[in-house]
Amino acid sequence: MKLSHKLVMVSAAVLMGVSPVLGLAENTVSVQAATKSTNGVHNTYGKNSKVKVTKTMKFVDRNGKKTSKTAPKGGSYTIWNVKNIDGQVYYSIQTDLKYWIPATATEGTVTYKSGNTTYTLKSDGKKVTTSTSTKKAIKKTNSNKNTKKVVKESTKKTATKTTKKTSSKKTPVAKAVKITTKNKAYVYDKNGKRVKNYLGTSYIGKKITVKGLGTKTINGVKYYALQPNHYYIKASDVTVK
Repeated sequence: MKLSHKLVMVSAAVLMGVSPVLGLAENTVSVQAATKSTNGVHNTYGKNSKVKVTKTMKFVDRNGKKTSKTAPKGGSYTIWNVKNIDGQVYYSIQTDLKYWIPATATEGTVTYKSGNTTYTLKSDGKKVTTSTSTKKAIKKTNSNKNTKKVVKESTKKTATKTTKKTSSKKTPVAKAVKITTKNKAYVYDKNGKRVKNYLGTSYIGKKITVKGLGTKTINGVKYYALQPNHYYIKASDVTVK
């Protein structure tokens, strides 16, 4: 009887020690699955990103398939995520990424950040206009050293006419123009190579309006800058308004 009593106590202790481990394992799996499901999805600034639906339609899931949930015309939603589905920009109305609606079927402004670049998407029920702004890191240096550098630079500028000409040349700020894709248009880097991840895809869908921030010729081909020194689109693939 004493032996049986000891076995029962040992079995209970083992079960108590194992059960917390099993619970931890389940939580770990769910976190990993959630991380994988958000690939290509950009988080917005939440309450600052709101739109109104311009026509009644069905929401789609994250893969672009229609759901049974209806988005009524005039309905207002807070947008939590942005994603490209088949070359079109879609908005998620829930943080669980369950229901999405095309940006072209909404009116409003949505903002999100990717790296050091902030993207602002404005829709009017027909097209989506994208603008970007980039924050550059400012290096902190000793104030005395900065003063010395300024003095040296000013001395060099007055030394010769050649130096004056060189210092006076500044890169002009490109005036933004609205450009609209004729068909599906691929996005390229500053060397003319196709990129694989611009807003979660490698191209911009048909009839999408964006801002062209100046032009650049790469390997004899004219491009419009979506983000100077980073992303470009061929001039032959767009029309300028």
